[in-house]
Amino acid sequence: MSDKVLLVDDDPVTLKLFKTALEKAGFEVMASSEAIGTTNRAKEFAPQVILMDVMMPTLPGNKIVKLLKDKLPSRPFIIMYSNKDEDELKKIADECGADDYITKTSGPAAVVRKVRECLDRR
Repeated sequence: MSDKVLLVDDDPVTLKLFKTALEKAGFEVMASSEAIGTTNRAKEFAPQVILMDVMMPTLPGNKIVKLLKDKLPSRPFIIMYSNKDEDELKKIADECGADDYITKTSGPAAVVRKVRECLDRR
């Protein structure tokens, strides 16, 4: 059974790029371009890791992280990611309680490594 990753990003190109990289690395991936409904998708899919874009329309990623922390008994690792610079992204991740962060510009291979690092910390 492979580890599950829920990927949430409103940019279709990034969503496809990271989904493909994670699947090639052996992860089962559910990808969503919608912020609304993330908690329900996470409850149904039961991922070990959630990759959450910070800059989502309708509901920012940092607000979703707070909801996930409150509503999910499974406590998946939550990794915030964004095109923001690393210092700003770290601050956002710390403030909302995310477990880790990575910039989108790090690329798909770095995202796969970050997911593996989080799983290794279990």
